[in-house]
Amino acid sequence: MAEILHVCSGKGLGGTRTVFLAHQRVFDALGVETTPLIRRGALIGEKLPNVSIVDYFRRIPVKWQRAYSTMQALAEAHDLIWVHKPVDCHIWRTVAPEAKIVMVVHGFQNTNLEKADYLVAVSVPVLEHLRAKGLRNTFLVNNFLPTELTFPDQKILWNDELRISSFGFFRRKKGFSDLVKAVGILQNEYGCRNFQANLFGNGRLSPVLRLQKKFLEAENLSINGWTENMPTELLRSDIVVIPSRSESFSMVAIEAMAAGCLVISTRCGGPEFIISDGYDGILVEKQNPQALAAKIREVIDHPEQFSYMRENAIKTVAQKFSLKSAKDVISEVLRRMRF
Repeated sequence: MAEILHVCSGKGLGGTRTVFLAHQRVFDALGVETTPLIRRGALIGEKLPNVSIVDYFRRIPVKWQRAYSTMQALAEAHDLIWVHKPVDCHIWRTVAPEAKIVMVVHGFQNTNLEKADYLVAVSVPVLEHLRAKGLRNTFLVNNFLPTELTFPDQKILWNDELRISSFGFFRRKKGFSDLVKAVGILQNEYGCRNFQANLFGNGRLSPVLRLQKKFLEAENLSINGWTENMPTELLRSDIVVIPSRSESFSMVAIEAMAAGCLVISTRCGGPEFIISDGYDGILVEKQNPQALAAKIREVIDHPEQFSYMRENAIKTVAQKFSLKSAKDVISEVLRRMRF
């Protein structure tokens, strides 16, 4: 089995870092000799007890930096370098021109792909994007939950006042303005009152969303900052809405499904390969607040008719997007890479 240098240079706690942590959990579970490596100040270090730290800057040529020789030594001590960002692929290719590099591709980026020996797509749409470019040595490892979860096995219950949640960074592609419009339609056109919608996140569109809420008189919507206790919020929720206009995957979808929520998502890419419409969740047309509101209204009016979808969602994640299922997939990918 290969010795892997596992690299993620980002300092926040966004989606890429979540996947980095998930892959590290799998390497540990498989007994692969791995050195997880982050930059100083990265918050992900709080979640990894035996992580290595190197000080380097992504925007300065690496050969100019004091850390260069340390990085060279690390590269030489490992059989494979497993990175999660295009910039890391560029940096480590500069450090170790002869090394075997795996790049995990999280979206539809086009930079530095040719510098990797192997490309691992996190979803079917991303894999199709890579193959359409004629790239070889491409593999699929769907994103998955980074911990062994105890999936809810109790009878699915609904709150008396249905609780709707949505999570994400407040930017245009996430489609939260469509969700605000949908809440306005639910209240002002359909007269729905038996629900509370909660939007959690932050970003430059926050003041715009708040103004939109006020203008549309969407009183049953609360716009909150990002929550550090997302699992608790998910367990309190009945419905999780993903109103995005484009998603390469959707970690929120599988996290919500694992918690037993009914996920209502737009047909925006990634969620279409996670959710089977009408079986374990609901898919609606993107950028269509009216369609989104109509589907939410159906659930508000007769929630018990949708309980089976919540039960099936838990099964889907256990079968396809759990840490257990990922072990088999990554083990097979390493075998096919001949490591």
